[in-house]
Amino acid sequence: MVFAHYMIQFAPPGLNGNPNPDYSTDINMAKAAGFDAFAVDYTDNAALFATNLDILYHTASTLGFKLFLTIDTTTMYDVAQVVNITSFYANSPAQLKDGAGNIFLSSFEVNPPGWNWQTDVIDQLNIQNIGVNFLPGSLGQDGAYEASLPDRGTGLFTWIHPALSASEEAAVDQTFADARDSSGKPWMAGVAPWFFKRLASDTNWLNAQDSNIYIDRWVELLKLKPDYIEVISWNDFGESHYIGPADSTPEAELMLPSKADYYGNLDHSAFLKMSTFFINTYKAGETNVTVTADEEDVFFFYRPQPVNNIPTNDTYLDNAWPLPENASSIADNVYVVPFLSEPATIYLSSGGYSTSMDAPSFLSKSAITFNSPAMMGQQILTASRPINGQTLNKTGTVDITSGGSRYQGNVVAI
Repeated sequence: MVFAHYMIQFAPPGLNGNPNPDYSTDINMAKAAGFDAFAVDYTDNAALFATNLDILYHTASTLGFKLFLTIDTTTMYDVAQVVNITSFYANSPAQLKDGAGNIFLSSFEVNPPGWNWQTDVIDQLNIQNIGVNFLPGSLGQDGAYEASLPDRGTGLFTWIHPALSASEEAAVDQTFADARDSSGKPWMAGVAPWFFKRLASDTNWLNAQDSNIYIDRWVELLKLKPDYIEVISWNDFGESHYIGPADSTPEAELMLPSKADYYGNLDHSAFLKMSTFFINTYKAGETNVTVTADEEDVFFFYRPQPVNNIPTNDTYLDNAWPLPENASSIADNVYVVPFLSEPATIYLSSGGYSTSMDAPSFLSKSAITFNSPAMMGQQILTASRPINGQTLNKTGTVDITSGGSRYQGNVVAI
């Protein structure tokens, strides 16, 4: 099964003055893309969850979609609340369960919480006749070590490691695959479309894997065949990792972070569409993506600024923040990702500078640099032949520029 981490803290699409959030758009989009459930991020915000979580579970039940809770231990400190909320939704029609009837439960952890998962949570739920398939999140890099730890639930869940290179992340994945094979414990792998966060001078980072973070990692995970895969995330605008819609709700009605900081006009819809190819391949038990003529598409994604550019009129409070951590690992490229049934030549016009790429059948990825002012500006994608029966002509929704009022490390992906 394939899940998407879901931040209920952020407003869903189309709020537009309605005090009651409508989650049907997100759920229907996720179902259409092949996702089996949302892993709902649960933090210490009782007022929010008293209303929104109930609406989400009700909507999911109505639409035949599944949910499970991910306990965020960086902000949740009340173990009784964890037990109570998990128990409350355990018998909801929307609650995801395994074949034995055990509910799914996971966590996000930077450090171990102030409780014992087995005795303080799982045993307390078992007393209520609630079986638990618990997959605790880990930032650890050694699968064998993580599998050997007590109090670690049913299986293993690898999160994302922002400072690791793609090859280092692949090596970590291999240790968890090996631990799964030797221990018999199921393994859930997390994969993210992008990462960028800049909330303070000391909370200021990019992911060192750059363009390899999503496409290349999916390709690698298809070979390792985790028991479950979780996309991180559907809508975490605060860290720029989202595949769901960048909301059209007016700025004044949104919870933080603001669109201006992170996701205004920065569409990630290509990552959602790519996900369908990967999900279908994964569920079919295949290791290589194949594409039929009526599935063809070509995507591209890029940051709207050079990585070393801090706008002179940056309006952050101290106006003196350094470049994000891991910026030295990020290249100034436009990435083109064709999914083709037959080869084609793809053309990118980058600020008037034209590049051609001979793309083979099925999945490929090319990088075109924009390391000079002449190669910035509008981005236009075309092809030598019809793609899925249509003329390909995609124009980036945001130009590449060295201006702007904020440093922007997020991408537009269309």
